[in-house]
Amino acid sequence: MKKAIIGSLILSILHSILFYEQDLGISVLLFMVVSVFLLMAFLKKQDKVKNANALYLSFPILLLSSTYFIFDNAFFYVVNLIVIPILLGSMVVWACSDTFKLREIIGKSVNLAIGSLEFIPGACGLIKNAVKIKPEEGKEAKEQKNKQLKLIGLGLLCSLPILFIIIGLLLSADGLFANLFDKLFYQIAFIFTSEFIANLIARIVLIVLIFIYLSCIIYNIVQKNSAFNREYKTKEFKLHVDHTIVNTILTMINIVYLIFTGIQFVYLYSYFFSNGTFSSNFSLAQYARQGFFELMFITVINFAIILFTNTNQKKEETKNSYTKWMNVLMCIFTIVIAISAFMRMRLYESEFGYTFLRLMVYVILITEMIAILPTIYYIIKGKINLLKSYFIIALTMYVIINFVNIDYQIAKNNIDRAEKGKLVHGLDINYLVSNLGTDAVPEMVYLYHHTTNEEDKRRINNYLCSIDKEVKKERSFQEWNLSKEKAKRELEPLQLEYQSKSTRKTTRSNNNI
Repeated sequence: MKKAIIGSLILSILHSILFYEQDLGISVLLFMVVSVFLLMAFLKKQDKVKNANALYLSFPILLLSSTYFIFDNAFFYVVNLIVIPILLGSMVVWACSDTFKLREIIGKSVNLAIGSLEFIPGACGLIKNAVKIKPEEGKEAKEQKNKQLKLIGLGLLCSLPILFIIIGLLLSADGLFANLFDKLFYQIAFIFTSEFIANLIARIVLIVLIFIYLSCIIYNIVQKNSAFNREYKTKEFKLHVDHTIVNTILTMINIVYLIFTGIQFVYLYSYFFSNGTFSSNFSLAQYARQGFFELMFITVINFAIILFTNTNQKKEETKNSYTKWMNVLMCIFTIVIAISAFMRMRLYESEFGYTFLRLMVYVILITEMIAILPTIYYIIKGKINLLKSYFIIALTMYVIINFVNIDYQIAKNNIDRAEKGKLVHGLDINYLVSNLGTDAVPEMVYLYHHTTNEEDKRRINNYLCSIDKEVKKERSFQEWNLSKEKAKRELEPLQLEYQSKSTRKTTRSNNNI
């Protein structure tokens, strides 16, 4: 237990060194590497690991942590601050549990993060026991040690006059030595300034608070009677509907979806597999705007209906095959609806270009279509932990989208398509200069050199100037970021200066590059 407390102290000090008054960068990965290592060692030492598969969560934790020094995306910068601790807590709970039960993992993770604070007295007891010094073996040994300390103190006192004389002569004899001591005296003087003392106190307070909090978590994990170690009881969902009612509901829903699918084949699918024209009075943009968010929400509702009806039929004494196949049919229609929403979004962004939100719609729809596969298997066979499958699929997709370099992809694809005249409404410069970070700088530099619209060139110039000012700030090693370093090298030869808005009227062209 002493090693665990020492590990908590190391983490607390490391947290202060890496994050106190620092921007997030490579520091996140360094901290999580040490945290995951110490956490795994602690769980194995305490013989708490019941499910070794949970330790695989360390890979997405470290991968997401690495995005802070590889990329510079504002959305994931914030969201990953929530996702990474959740994954870390889930890894601990899952490792200490026999099986993967989502409600148990959520409940115990909350208890581990918040409920541990009730064990502050117990945690202080652990710290006290860890730092407790063992008494001396005998009185003679204690007296001998005290005598040695007194002699050392007397020697230091006697050496002071001699040291003053020698140092004074050396300062007069050697200028380099004198400069070294000037710097040393300056540092010593800075230690006694109010700024340094306030900063030091704040650091110590932060270290102590984090140390106590981590010790509380350790106490919560090792204490046999703590809420974390109690058996987590989940109330069974008791709602039960007669299978005849369920089958009627499923039949009616599937009939509606069948009609919807027929319309999609007539209009939407025919567009993609014909000459790219609608056979109705709808324009491309009008049709594309209609309902991709609504259709995406319908797919979520379908998942809920499938899970409920399939669970409901398991409570019947005799399994109803009709319910099973109606569920399978709804899964197929869910795929059709997801494809329809995907195609609508594709039509929409073909006119207006990519944005972060539009790309995230693609990601969600693809995730849902992949999640349908284990759902069908669950309906037919039932021998699968469906929530665990959903968790793995969602986490995998989330890690992948973190490494797509989404800002760069948005800039590159929109600029390429605008050059080829494929964006009906032209390139949205306002979105590019207002929403993209340093990841997009290479493409924005390319656009700066190739655009012929003077107003667009001015706005891109000012965007690059603001980025240039940001990346040239002096940073510590904790804040190091690969994307910002690349942007710095890319912008250095340009020697850009901020340009005020021209009073001359400019005409924006839809095809300005």
